[in-house]
Amino acid sequence: MMLKIADIISGCVGLLLCAYVWITSADFPKDVIMKIGPDFFPRLVAIAMAAACAALVVQALSSKTTENADAISFKDPGIQRALVVLALSIVYVASMDFLGFIISTVITMLIMMYLLKLRNPIQMVVVSIAAAFVINFAFAGLLGIQLPAGLLDGIVNF
Repeated sequence: MMLKIADIISGCVGLLLCAYVWITSADFPKDVIMKIGPDFFPRLVAIAMAAACAALVVQALSSKTTENADAISFKDPGIQRALVVLALSIVYVASMDFLGFIISTVITMLIMMYLLKLRNPIQMVVVSIAAAFVINFAFAGLLGIQLPAGLLDGIVNF
């Protein structure tokens, strides 16, 4: 029964998050040249996530199971890594205005790769830097959306 309630609550919270993304993305600037503007991908993801959340709620409501959810142990290494990733994600978003997208992304990706037990330092640095610059170019150069420059303001422009 607890698993069923957890699925219903999770699905409803997910639907609320999708609604928030949909409403927030409506404020993105419109592109007069291309039909696909900056709001396209967030809305596409919101639709896909809303479908999955709605399916979770429907499945939970139609299910006749009475299983209980497993208790979460904070001593479990997987749970500890997930909490570290959650905390790191919060620090990443909070530091982006000051450090900028590129620096924050490189540092966060290096830490994430270390947590995922990737220990080749050259590969870690190359992938982190390349990913940050490619994503920044995709947003700034292709979509016309400026990401926070932070400390690199005036140095890196696309």
